Amino acid sequence: MVGAVTRIRTALSSAAVALAAAAPAPLLSAGYDRPLPVFVVLAVTAALATGVTSAAYRMLRGGGPAAIPAGLPVAALWLVALAAWAPGPVRGPVPAAVDAVLHSGARILTTAPQAPVTVDLLAFPVAAVWLAAAIATVLCRDGRVLPALLPGVLLLCGAAALNPQAAGPGYWSAALVAAGAAALLVAAPRPRPDTASAGFTVRVPDLAGTGAAPARSRPRPRTGAAVAAVACAVALPGAVAVVGASGVLTDWPVKAADPRRAAEAPAAPTQERNPLSYLSAWSADPGVPLMNVSGPKTELRWAALSEFTGPTWLPDSTYLPGGANLLPPAETPPSPVRTTVRVSVGKLPGGWVPVPGAPVRVDGLAVEQDEDSGTLLSSDGPVAGRTYSATGDVPEWSGARTAKAVTASGEEDQRYLRLPPGAPPKLTEIAARAAGDGTAHQRASRLAEYLRKSYTFKPGAPGGHGYAELAKLLVAPGRKGGGATSEQFASAFAVLARAAGLPSRVAVGFGPGIGDRDRVVRTGDAVAWGEIYFRDLGWVPYDPNPRARTPASAPTPSGTQTEEDGSQSDGPDAQDLGGRGSAGGGGRPGSGSHEEILLVLPALVLLAFLLGTPILGAIRFRRLRKGTAPDRIRRAWIELLVATRVAGLPVPASATPVEMAERLARELPRVDPERLRRVGGLMNAARYGGSVTPEDAAFTVAEVRSATVALRRSRPLPRRLLWWWDPRAPLWAAQPARLPR
Repeated sequence: MVGAVTRIRTALSSAAVALAAAAPAPLLSAGYDRPLPVFVVLAVTAALATGVTSAAYRMLRGGGPAAIPAGLPVAALWLVALAAWAPGPVRGPVPAAVDAVLHSGARILTTAPQAPVTVDLLAFPVAAVWLAAAIATVLCRDGRVLPALLPGVLLLCGAAALNPQAAGPGYWSAALVAAGAAALLVAAPRPRPDTASAGFTVRVPDLAGTGAAPARSRPRPRTGAAVAAVACAVALPGAVAVVGASGVLTDWPVKAADPRRAAEAPAAPTQERNPLSYLSAWSADPGVPLMNVSGPKTELRWAALSEFTGPTWLPDSTYLPGGANLLPPAETPPSPVRTTVRVSVGKLPGGWVPVPGAPVRVDGLAVEQDEDSGTLLSSDGPVAGRTYSATGDVPEWSGARTAKAVTASGEEDQRYLRLPPGAPPKLTEIAARAAGDGTAHQRASRLAEYLRKSYTFKPGAPGGHGYAELAKLLVAPGRKGGGATSEQFASAFAVLARAAGLPSRVAVGFGPGIGDRDRVVRTGDAVAWGEIYFRDLGWVPYDPNPRARTPASAPTPSGTQTEEDGSQSDGPDAQDLGGRGSAGGGGRPGSGSHEEILLVLPALVLLAFLLGTPILGAIRFRRLRKGTAPDRIRRAWIELLVATRVAGLPVPASATPVEMAERLARELPRVDPERLRRVGGLMNAARYGGSVTPEDAAFTVAEVRSATVALRRSRPLPRRLLWWWDPRAPLWAAQPARLPR
């Protein structure tokens, strides 16, 4: 019977170890585009590692650390199986597994958080979970129960550093750690009372001077239902608090830095640096089909250009390979409409991928994503001849949202205000006169209106959009300028906006095309516009293109902020502001509301109470080991008085230490009354300057601990469960004058 119980307890402890080692799985799997399969793989890895290491431990007859490397061959076979299930860039299960071991860590740091599920991106977390489970198994088998939690906790910290934005899964991982700790407390094998390391024997000092007194066995902790209840009382409140707060803290405005930012990301190919340069030539030949699009009628974003060098605009180049699920924008666009289209690309040049709004998913095409702009680049070369499905959040803008909005002015936004040397002298004057005074939205609207009304659209105008071309194009407000294409007008708007102190960039995209559900997008549908970054709103589009257009001209994005009569409103009632497909590139974080703090505070207070009260009690007991003998005896006596108050014993405040000992002896019949009386006598001696020795102090501390355990066990179950969380105990210990004398 005892052997069967031991086997059951060992199996349960192994399951608890596997649970604790698999706790980081929710947070680790959040970094992949298919979290569920990754979670299952990591959970199976933890269970497999625990079982293999336990078997090796038994075969080695308690070989300890030697059981950890003994299971590595099985881990290698498991990795080969994963390579066959989810192959990476190298074909063949064995070569793919070897390649994954060599390059997994580096590829994880140079891949977008929503990474594809391939063996080269799975090897590192699988190996980490295997080692954590193996080390925890050996520690638990060696009797080190609480240290067995350390590998899983350390791995959880690493997962949090790798996926700092995945708040919700992180709290579930923390809850699993708490559940694993509770299960280990219940299921871990109990050391026998005669084990020296168990701490069940206390050497009693010989007061008569006849030699050391025989060792006395201290009461063993209870097992079974009592231990399970205590373990649940320790773990479940913390887990409930953690999980309950996860929904609120997921949107916490303060986010940790992503380590992928520190890694050098692959840059966009040089020949694809500037999709803006196609527009002038396309305006002269507007009827060439570029792609077929099916789905809701919406504009498509092609690329956003944030860096102005003087001669040209360049897109950001921090592209990270990702899976089907893409990074969400740092700011959620207003009233987004989730839109999915299917695109069959014809003669579209380059590797830029047209998508609706802020892209969230692409199927059928491997892509790399620039997080700041949301621009996508094909990982497999040019997109011509490819077919894919793209899903994005298309925003709905209204003039009221930007009427009083302010532009961002943080250090990270200065690059959107930067103008390189060599600007035409008249640029600043034109920007100031055209923008005028007022809110940021009013000034940006006037800049767009100035370009629309002062110039004409000229299909086939010479290309170029740098300082030299703008110097020839721009005239003072009130005068009539020449003709140009969308390429020059978008660049002029963004440059003038920066000269006026408005953070700006250029965006390029396509109109909906001809047709209803199934449409043809042609070269004449290509268009460029300007965007201004507003705090709490993100990038808001403005259309600077003149209204008078030939049939070959590029269409205006349907949502850019214009009135039906062609004029542009700068008031708070402007409607249809921004483009349905124009805005929505990755915005930078704004100043976000801090109302979440009010919702989080109760959970934080509860968590601090659940953790802080027992920690304070443990600190008080640790203080009993230090100090002079009288101080240790007095502090131990205070702890005993606090325990009687927590236990609810009606001890009068006038009771002396000896009377207190007599009262405890009657309450605790299993405790030796003579030893309690001696504790009371030692307390009197310490209080009134009598002679006490360090051995007397050690005896008092040991007896107080034993009496406290006995008191807690003698109480009803509700009081036992709440024993360590009584908020009055720290106050009583801090004010001993209010305790019985």
